[in-house]
Amino acid sequence: MPSFSLITPENYAFVARNLLAGYVFIICRSYYFLGSKPKLAELLVHAVILSLINQLVFTWIAGILAYVPFWTSASNNIKLITEVLILPVCLGLLMGWLLSRERAAWIFRLCAIPVIHPIERAYDYAFAQQRAPGFVIVTYEDGTVVRGYFGLESLVSSDPDRSDLYLERLYSGGENVQWTSPQPGRSGYISLKGVRSIEFLDPQD
Repeated sequence: MPSFSLITPENYAFVARNLLAGYVFIICRSYYFLGSKPKLAELLVHAVILSLINQLVFTWIAGILAYVPFWTSASNNIKLITEVLILPVCLGLLMGWLLSRERAAWIFRLCAIPVIHPIERAYDYAFAQQRAPGFVIVTYEDGTVVRGYFGLESLVSSDPDRSDLYLERLYSGGENVQWTSPQPGRSGYISLKGVRSIEFLDPQD
């Protein structure tokens, strides 16, 4: 029985245009989001759809550049790299930037672009990359409370099977009591298993 290979020298350009471009699109879009990886079937479907949209945009741009000497004299390899790498990077970053600010979502829906929020869990959305540094209060189901500062040197895990948090500064104190920094100063790793809530406080308050 003859073996079958998806990627061969004969169909490389086809796979690159109809799958690779969409995958690059997704990778660049995810730069703006912290979240779990989508399932393989969902990833393939989105990659194909975004690849087709990328082709439409490329065709439109190529029509504009048809009268530019550099583009008309460029080799097919340069045009292919532009179509399956450079353009998807630009489109992915642009789409991620717009979605992260919840703008122009209606435009994407109008164009049939998948705009289901890239972040599936509220936990991941709460700790998205754009979150400004600030104070947090972590409350557990048994009543334990941890107060700390989530800043540029803090870290949160996006693994759905092991959610944890590293706070660069921990504080003591309580409700209606000014927070104080223990001596010596402390940072801490916190397991979020059994957490009831995480509150975010505005730094200026």
